[in-house]
Amino acid sequence: MLYMSVSASGTGPDVTRSADPNDIAGKTIRLRDDGTVPPDNPFYNRAGYKKEIYTLGHRNGHSMQLNPETGQFWVTEQGPNGGDEVNVLKAGANYGWPYVSNGRNYNGPKISDSPWKEGTEQPWVVWVPSIAVTGGTFYTGDKFPGWRRSFFVGGLRQGESPRTGHMQRIEFNDKWEEIRREPMLVELHQRIRDVRQGPDGLLYVATSENAGAILRIEPAPAP
Repeated sequence: MLYMSVSASGTGPDVTRSADPNDIAGKTIRLRDDGTVPPDNPFYNRAGYKKEIYTLGHRNGHSMQLNPETGQFWVTEQGPNGGDEVNVLKAGANYGWPYVSNGRNYNGPKISDSPWKEGTEQPWVVWVPSIAVTGGTFYTGDKFPGWRRSFFVGGLRQGESPRTGHMQRIEFNDKWEEIRREPMLVELHQRIRDVRQGPDGLLYVATSENAGAILRIEPAPAP
């Protein structure tokens, strides 16, 4: 199947489109490779819902990666000023935007009074303040054995401060519960747009700058 993340308007007058079941904005959608809708989609036979919808209540998805052990999609999703998330997709689930959020509008007020309410899924990982989270990847290679069970994400900036982009390594236990976060490449002061594991087991990082670059991360040579 083909899965796609569709962003919704950030904090403007159309912000509630994410919650509208008859609008694909702010949703993940699921299609066959010929563009038709599979009949086992969660809202296929539900009146008032777009049949393409797989999950709803999203703001601004930036990457979608399959967890190599669970087979679930992990989606990196930007909040406004705070409230960046990693969400684990569950068919038919509502992730709450804009009625629940850990974030604030860019001019200060909270998005919502509560970061959770009945009937919505909580994020698996959340950032306050925002790092403007971008692309992510699971590390499964053999070049960095200590980084297995880690999820790497890019970030454009930390808490609205310029020149604070970096990469983060998030380490998990055997139940995929978060253990720690390790900021990396902070000293470069670069906006990080994407992180991917290559077929060679190394990490590749794309910067989002006027003089952009692809960086390759290799193990340090033995002393």
